[in-house]
Amino acid sequence: MFNPNPAATGNCTIVFDIDEQKYLFVSESFYNLFEVGADHLRQNVDFLIGLVKPETFAGVKQLTEGLAMNESIQITYPLEAGQKQLTEKRTLTTDGLTGHKIILSNITSALEGVRTPIPFIKPGLSEQFLNSLIDSQTNFLVRVDTNGRFSFANRRFFKTFGYDEADIIGHHFSKTTIPQDAQLCQDAFVECINNPGKIVRLAHKKPAKNGNLHDTEWEFVSIADDNGVVVEIQGIGRDITPQIQMREEALHMKDSLEALINNTRDHIWSVDKELRYLYMNQAYVEQVTHLTGQKPFKGEYSYKHKGFGKQLINDWTAYYNRALSGERYDIISESIDPVNGQRLYYEVSFNPIYTATGDVIGAGCFGHNITERLKIQKELVSQNDRLRNIASLSSHELRRPVASMLGLISLMDHEDFFNPENKEIIAHLFTVSAEIDTAIRLVVDSTIAK
Repeated sequence: MFNPNPAATGNCTIVFDIDEQKYLFVSESFYNLFEVGADHLRQNVDFLIGLVKPETFAGVKQLTEGLAMNESIQITYPLEAGQKQLTEKRTLTTDGLTGHKIILSNITSALEGVRTPIPFIKPGLSEQFLNSLIDSQTNFLVRVDTNGRFSFANRRFFKTFGYDEADIIGHHFSKTTIPQDAQLCQDAFVECINNPGKIVRLAHKKPAKNGNLHDTEWEFVSIADDNGVVVEIQGIGRDITPQIQMREEALHMKDSLEALINNTRDHIWSVDKELRYLYMNQAYVEQVTHLTGQKPFKGEYSYKHKGFGKQLINDWTAYYNRALSGERYDIISESIDPVNGQRLYYEVSFNPIYTATGDVIGAGCFGHNITERLKIQKELVSQNDRLRNIASLSSHELRRPVASMLGLISLMDHEDFFNPENKEIIAHLFTVSAEIDTAIRLVVDSTIAK
């Protein structure tokens, strides 16, 4: 019945059923004009309660109670919460559909309040006006008799579901109910019959004439005569198919994101300002369980169960507090695999989590296993050291005897090979060759990783 979305217009119309003590129609602009939420009308039979001063409210109530049929009053009042002044023209008339007394309120910009009777109203004008209001609603309005047959449906209902009056009026409500929801709708109908005045809420899928299904939400209430006998049941509903589709898409996106996060081997988790776990992906849960033998749970204080020592708890408390103070930074975390004793290294990134107003409410953490990367880096460093050693041996240990050999060869008598001095030079060549062999062995040994 009510649309809580604020509108930009500066006036509104309100229709109130005096006999049933309920609102039949409220313009969308009401909430913006009076600066109240959607609950205000549900909590207050008279919309002015709490919005104007008590003496003003009492005066308006007195003038309203003194109205004759088809008479109106025009009143100006300031809203208690601000400087805004509004003018309301309040008319007592009859609902052409039910015969109930109703109050029509047209609220606009402030004018001087006067009391004026309506000089003449054409027969049927009130009914036409109410029908126009009913058909202009974005919600569905239906009525069924005590046998469950439709006696009325508004234009929005027909337009949404594609039915004509001949398809609906006089037919049982089960015609617009899918078999799976038949018992649900029947139970709501029986509850309304047995509990006059009680609002019965119902959510179910309603089929259109072309077979399409619409997700709908309804509020049903029974209508009784002067003797308290239920004569009809009125339902006000709305099509929530777009909201359901958006919700399903959001859930699908959430599930897809969860699947993506839980399929990575990187660790992803977050803590609140009290250092309690807000979120943990599967990889993080498995790793903590493996390292400590204790499975972490959402809502627990991070790094404070039996699996962690005091020093580790102190270290991580300091890490989290840095992020909670607004700092973004990385650390290298080291741990020991309890199964094989291997050292494990993780690069952990800490990131503050901010609200829309810029307040830090937690810390998000991302851990990546860099054990293999560090191992490769260590091997590269070792390899570079060996290469530098080889270069050193080549430039010193190997070049020196080679230079000596070249010098000795240049001293040999090439014309008289049997020169006695050649014999001494050849002996020195054997010595230098042994030195070269030793240097080569050092180079070979340096190429082998230890």
